[in-house]
Amino acid sequence: MRRFLILGHKAPVDSSFSLSDLPGGAGRLDVLCRAVGASLFLSHGIRLDVETVLLIRNEIQIRFAGDQVRRINPDERSTAAIIRHALDAIGQEEIESTPGVYVSRRSLSDALDRLYQLEAAPILLHEDGAPAESYAFPENPAFILSDHLEFTDEELEIMDDLPRVSVGPTSLHTSQVITIIHFLLDRFEQDLNSDLVLCHVVWGEPKAQLIKGLLEDFSIPCNLVGHVPASVYPVVLNGLASVRIMVRPRDLERARAIIGDYFEEPVEE
Repeated sequence: MRRFLILGHKAPVDSSFSLSDLPGGAGRLDVLCRAVGASLFLSHGIRLDVETVLLIRNEIQIRFAGDQVRRINPDERSTAAIIRHALDAIGQEEIESTPGVYVSRRSLSDALDRLYQLEAAPILLHEDGAPAESYAFPENPAFILSDHLEFTDEELEIMDDLPRVSVGPTSLHTSQVITIIHFLLDRFEQDLNSDLVLCHVVWGEPKAQLIKGLLEDFSIPCNLVGHVPASVYPVVLNGLASVRIMVRPRDLERARAIIGDYFEEPVEE
């Protein structure tokens, strides 16, 4: 499961705000609403394997469970209405305020303790972190983001031992960062579940290794598959010593273009 924990620093902790002034009177609640939408919504549905948690002013936790949430729409106003209803229902224990939305009194330390209890792997999304493009994400990631404000010194101290990951040096909106994270994880899962496809066939291991090194220089991983061990047929014999260069489906067109530019037009068996 993917989890997102978003820290809200100015959003209200009571329901007295107006739905007509989310950026102003509601303390930039619009930022949190967009983040909820980016984390949960697909073009024609909801991500069932996602949980999104809003932690408002280190006091109130509102949790959206993607596989349970109902009556939620992509617009900010309707999400804000769900949040307002949750603030009306808050008590000491966690309460389901609307289907799939749970509210309780929690601090950042409480929220982190819950993630560890669920065997999730918290990751701090921060501009000074390791590049997300090449990061080896764990199986059950929990991404922690801030709203329109920077993390406070106190928050960073609490999360000091967490790994930091960055989607780039440019400051982006919270919802944009979430979209990029979803893209990277979706692509990783697609690569994991896709079979490699044939890109090119060469005859002889040395040339295959040269092409493999070239493709990897362009960040295209590939596998070499030979028909027979070279020790059995040290000399090419009717194509039996051919080597097939296999790549991910999404890299196929680009890999063939690179091989064509540096070596020859790619061929298949």
